[in-house]
Amino acid sequence: MRPLALFAVILVGLAPVAARAEATLTLEGTWGNATGCKYAKDGLYENDDMILLKPGGIESYVTLCEWVQVSTASNGTQVVTGLCGHEGEGYQTVETYIIEKDHTDPTLVRISQSTGDLWGEVRKCP
Repeated sequence: MRPLALFAVILVGLAPVAARAEATLTLEGTWGNATGCKYAKDGLYENDDMILLKPGGIESYVTLCEWVQVSTASNGTQVVTGLCGHEGEGYQTVETYIIEKDHTDPTLVRISQSTGDLWGEVRKCP
């Protein structure tokens, strides 16, 4: 009975690690529009069109999302679910985005909302 109890203790100890599996995109590095890449470099907001996409989340002028789930379709498109905070709000929301590389220009990534509406386009930041 002792080995079974030890196994149960080990499983309970590993549960937080398993639950916190990393939800990251297959994209490497930081991607953004011109304003987002500038923000990534110097930390200064220029205007409210800023979009910054990282493997673990996305940031805009008023929204910051951490990916909690990432699923990849057979064509490489990724569907992500993010836990998001919004400037001036005391609550969080759950948002779903579609992250897709352009089929003719692999340096361009499109971010769409769950409705399919285009939210923005980004390129890898220098």
